[in-house]
Amino acid sequence: MISRSHVRTAMLGVVTMLTVSTLSAAHGEVVPETAGTAVCSPPADRLSAAAAHGWGAPAWCAEFDDYLDPADWVFYDSPGHDDQGRRSPDQLFIGNGSLYLYGRADGTTAGLGARHDQAYGRWETRVRMYEGADSYHPIALLWPRGGGGGVNSATGEEIDFLGVMDRPGRWRPNFYLETPQGAEQSYADVDMTDWHTYAVENSPSGVVGYLDGQEWFRSPRSTRSPMSVCLQLDWFPGHGSPGEAWMEVDWLRIYPLNSGGTG
Repeated sequence: MISRSHVRTAMLGVVTMLTVSTLSAAHGEVVPETAGTAVCSPPADRLSAAAAHGWGAPAWCAEFDDYLDPADWVFYDSPGHDDQGRRSPDQLFIGNGSLYLYGRADGTTAGLGARHDQAYGRWETRVRMYEGADSYHPIALLWPRGGGGGVNSATGEEIDFLGVMDRPGRWRPNFYLETPQGAEQSYADVDMTDWHTYAVENSPSGVVGYLDGQEWFRSPRSTRSPMSVCLQLDWFPGHGSPGEAWMEVDWLRIYPLNSGGTG
């Protein structure tokens, strides 16, 4: 369990540093048996896809106010992306109502996956980055059940509803969909050091991606397997400037497809 006791020895000092200086930086069902205790309510933020499109109340949420329960999360402890660096639970921190993923200059970074999966539904998260190494890429993705953490997709399916466009000097988000029929993607140009919401709807009729409540990706293709949502700060050595980086996650919410609203 990653809790506030960890925060007192590490994260609160980190949060203080961030304020004073920039660091270099069941098919179709949410699993009910492991539902967390957080009170989930529709977000009031007009920049949320859930609020803009009337998705109703989440089936499960993570507010990151207290601790990360292993009943809800898989914490990566494995080689990093493409066997570069390492993902370690020691790089996850909770503080000030947020989850922080910290990537060190040597490629030791973090990732975790929710134990709540569904084949079709909606997912949304609110994320920002701190100025740091361009060799680190923030990712929020849907991955087949049991995947993530360096495990290859057994079904050839993946939805990155927050990825990055590899352009040195500044992080820029991209949306990436992979199915057995091929891959598609879309790009945006926003400052990722500001708060933004990233969302996806996956249904039998296709995939729709949202950035700050506005559609920025649409495809008639969709994934068919039960998918888990994962949060990762991936290291790509040689792609952009080296150094360390921080990814901050305000909240994460999962909605069933029939929760109301339309895509």
